[in-house]
Amino acid sequence: MFSLADEIPQRFADIIDNAAESLFAALQCCYLISDEDFYNVNVKDVFKVGLSNITDPDCFSYLGFDLKSEKLGELGGEKFREVLEIIRYSFAIRLPFARREAPESYIKDNQIKQMYDILEEYGFANPDGIVVESFKSVSWLARTKKPEPQFDTEWFRSWIYTYGRDVAAINNRNMFLLGCADALFPLYYSALKEKLVAEFNKYGSI
Repeated sequence: MFSLADEIPQRFADIIDNAAESLFAALQCCYLISDEDFYNVNVKDVFKVGLSNITDPDCFSYLGFDLKSEKLGELGGEKFREVLEIIRYSFAIRLPFARREAPESYIKDNQIKQMYDILEEYGFANPDGIVVESFKSVSWLARTKKPEPQFDTEWFRSWIYTYGRDVAAINNRNMFLLGCADALFPLYYSALKEKLVAEFNKYGSI
């Protein structure tokens, strides 16, 4: 039988995993919107629905999106799933920063590492060190009270131009996707971090 202390890492891991899935789905929705034959959906609605439900990866179905549509092209393919695993990794390594902003929490470092390990089991990717930070380096920065690096799309753009095919071409549709990503990444991370801090303040080790 699991104690509350055992359940805490799983709870946090699931929050992060769902947020990663939601951000990944939001990218796909933005790509669908940019298709000239797609029915009219305001991109603001994608942002509003996604950011209001960052732990509900299925929330975009309310807007009528079919994320199995052939119109996703490359973004619906197996290779692009690697982006999800990088998002999951990039969120997971920043756990120590969220914990640092919840000084009243009694959650311990070993529980933070447990959260990270669970997420690693869900699936991580960091091809060619495309995300320069690591859990170890972030843990050190958090302990030494160094500023948190900006959460941006630098690695995503690198992935697109290194591993992408059609999606790497310079055209209106792909530029629209990158522009949406530039806004989505920091907004999603900010919302996720706010939620994690609130949860850290709510729960402690037993």
